[in-house]
Amino acid sequence: MVRLFGSRFAWVWLLIEPIAHVLWLVIIFTFIRIRHIGGVETALWLAVGMLVFMTFKRTLNQVQNGVDANRSLFAYRQVRPPDVALVRAAVEGVSMLIISGLVFAIGAFMGWMAWPESAWKVLEAFVLAWLCAIGLGMIFAVLVMLVPELQRIIGFIMMPLMMISGVMLPLSAIQPPYVDWLLYNPLAHAIEAARLGFAPYYHAVGGLDLAYAYQCAVVLIFTGLLLFRRFNQRLVTR
Repeated sequence: MVRLFGSRFAWVWLLIEPIAHVLWLVIIFTFIRIRHIGGVETALWLAVGMLVFMTFKRTLNQVQNGVDANRSLFAYRQVRPPDVALVRAAVEGVSMLIISGLVFAIGAFMGWMAWPESAWKVLEAFVLAWLCAIGLGMIFAVLVMLVPELQRIIGFIMMPLMMISGVMLPLSAIQPPYVDWLLYNPLAHAIEAARLGFAPYYHAVGGLDLAYAYQCAVVLIFTGLLLFRRFNQRLVTR
């Protein structure tokens, strides 16, 4: 709630930020005259990839910083670090779903985008990216507590992660064995799956495997919960 209504224009920025990112990329690709990527219009291809990635990034940041930002709540014995992480993740996930829906609705109204062929598959891809962000955010929260210098490194890797996840570069254009290495990244599978949900004719990267991505999400969340349990006292009293 504080994040949404903490200042007069907080909720406006939550909406403007993803729209600005998408428009900036669309302008760049329009300037270099790329109208279709993988058989899908460039605006739709970029919007889907960017919004799935921002769902991941924002949720990760909220979970990672949630313990420090809500330390006063730990005065109540029934509140524990995982509770804070999950509540913040839920708020961020719902916010990004609403924002993404508005972006796609505006794009469809203006003729830049189309409605998804399978809304369920698109939602599944967003949820998958969200689950990965929860697990990785909990892991990063503990790692940053143990080694504060890692905060800068984590922030630094977000831009390369966006590139290798296929947000701005079609993975199908990358030749083996390099594309096989990139597909170890579960976020890449979520982004490609979301694009397929919008356009079944999209030329997705070979090797797309949502089962693998779900396995990664489960492992990340399980590892994060184990770390929260192991370092619970330090997280609460730091």
